[in-house]
Amino acid sequence: MSNLLNALMLYSPSHWFLKHRLKLRSLVLVVAMDDHSNLQRAADALGMTQPAASKMLKELEELLDASLFQRYPRGVEATMLGALVIAHARNVLNELNLIPEDLSIIKGQAKTQISVGSIKAPALSMVPRALFEFQSKFTNAKVSLVVDSSPALLTKLKQGELDIVVGRLPPDASAEFFEYEELAESQSVKVVVRKGHPWLRRKKIEWSELRDVMWIIPPQGSMLKLQFESLFVEQKLMPPQNLVETQDLDTIRRLLSQTSMVAVLSEEVAEACDAVHLQSMPHSLSFKMQGFGLIALKGKRLHHGVQEMSKILTQIGHAHYPTRPS
Repeated sequence: MSNLLNALMLYSPSHWFLKHRLKLRSLVLVVAMDDHSNLQRAADALGMTQPAASKMLKELEELLDASLFQRYPRGVEATMLGALVIAHARNVLNELNLIPEDLSIIKGQAKTQISVGSIKAPALSMVPRALFEFQSKFTNAKVSLVVDSSPALLTKLKQGELDIVVGRLPPDASAEFFEYEELAESQSVKVVVRKGHPWLRRKKIEWSELRDVMWIIPPQGSMLKLQFESLFVEQKLMPPQNLVETQDLDTIRRLLSQTSMVAVLSEEVAEACDAVHLQSMPHSLSFKMQGFGLIALKGKRLHHGVQEMSKILTQIGHAHYPTRPS
């Protein structure tokens, strides 16, 4: 009886979206506007004219009695109410996109496709192990892995380009959008140089020297980069300007082994570097990065393959990064 009541509630004629004949294309439009930050580009992506898109947006805003986007000369930005509507619209569209895949699973014709995002450190260790274990169980599956900074990965997750992410939640990340399960506690950060570097013979390096040396740091948007720069700001110094921004391990190894450059790396990435030619500096910057975990969109139903991948990532993550005793 409860299932019948729930079903009746879902398609009751009294629901506002049925009563006012909410158009699915209106939901597609607000998601496209959020992705493109521009009404014209969103209209082009949907094969609509801008006047038609403007009219559709106006009708939706009147229906909801809310302004969904702030207009600027160069584009649009979702209002607080707009962000809420867009989140629900994404969930609706994601659910609809699962219909063909769920039907294929039932018919036994499924070819599972999963997109996983990961920050650099776990992408060097636990994530490859999880991918191998998953592929061993699902031989028909196709898995793509995207390695990037946490903010970039979360943007892709919100836009539906990724199914799950192994990363960090930035301080400004909205808890209403994401579900988070911690896999690793805070991690140490290492300063790495080539063996024989003159700084290795010194017990103390002055902040002015740290500022003026040539650094290798993660790219723009990385939380490690932001934390690294804040250390110098706390010392009332401008952050280093002589930089190479990269997270490519081969490039980092070559630059460090062939020059006197200095790299700031998470402990796990530092361990993956060439131990024969490189060495961590014990007397330099000392700070930790916040922990990271498994991140999914809140309210989004994950299809069977993604659920299995999440379980494997969680199991391997907890085994690889055991909780330290308190």
